[in-house]
Amino acid sequence: MFRKISNKIVLITGASSGIGESCAKMFYENGNHIILCGRRVDRLNKLKDQLVLNNAGGKVFACQVDVSSMDSIDKMFNELPEEMKAIDILVNNAGLSLGMDAVVDIDARNDLDSVIDTNVKGVFRLTRKILPGMIQRNSGHIFNISSIAGSMFYQNGSIYCASKAAVNAFSDIVRKEVVSTKIRVTNVCPGLVETEFSLVRFGGDSDKAKKPYIGIDPLTADDIADNIYYCASRPEHVQVTTIEVMANNQASTRDIYRDQV
Repeated sequence: MFRKISNKIVLITGASSGIGESCAKMFYENGNHIILCGRRVDRLNKLKDQLVLNNAGGKVFACQVDVSSMDSIDKMFNELPEEMKAIDILVNNAGLSLGMDAVVDIDARNDLDSVIDTNVKGVFRLTRKILPGMIQRNSGHIFNISSIAGSMFYQNGSIYCASKAAVNAFSDIVRKEVVSTKIRVTNVCPGLVETEFSLVRFGGDSDKAKKPYIGIDPLTADDIADNIYYCASRPEHVQVTTIEVMANNQASTRDIYRDQV
C-alpha cells in the first residue's frame, strides 16, 4: 500500500547521478526537504534547479562534499542551514568500483584506497556524524546502498565485493546498536542497475561500460529509489532490514540469462 511521507529532511550522498539523483527526485516530489551531496557541484546545482522548478514545496540545499574526507564532511555540515541540520533520513549512496583486476594485478595504492575510502569509510563517517542527532530525537532512518556483490562474491571483484560486505556488516551492527530506539536501518543490495557505475569502473570506456547490460533488461536508478521510498514510508513500527533486488533474468552476480543479440 502506498503511503506518502512528507516534510522530512533527507540527506543523499552521491546525488549528482544514478540512484542518488533518483532518490532526490522521489523524495522531493513527495514534499520532503533534500540535501544534495556529491563531488560534482555543477551537476548538483543543475539538479537543485530542476527540483525547485517543480515547486513541490520542499527546500533543496546542494553542497559539494567528498565522503572520503572527514574534513569535507565537517565543512558540509557547518554550511548547512540550521533548519536543515536535524536530518530524518540518510541515504548513504556514494560509492564506486574501479577496474576488474585480479588481486595480483590490483593498483593497491590508488584503486584500493579510492574504493575503501568512499564505499566503507564514507558510510562510517556520515553515519557517525548524523546518528547522534537521530538518537537524541529518537527517530530517523538510515539507508546504506550496498550490492548483491557484498554476499555473492566473484573473481576480479575483490575490492568492491569486500567493500560491500563491510557495508552489510556495518548496517547489521548499527541496527543492533539502536535496537532500543525508533531508528530504522535498511541495507539496500541491488543487482544490475544501469547507471554511470560501469562507466566509472572502466575508466570512461563507454564500450566496456555497455557490456554488462547487453541482452538483459537491467534495473534502473528509479527502480531502486522506488524501493527505498517504499521502505521509508512504512509505518513507524515496521523496519525493512534488507532489500535484495535484481533484474528478472538475474539470479546472482554471475547467473544471468541474456537474449542473444
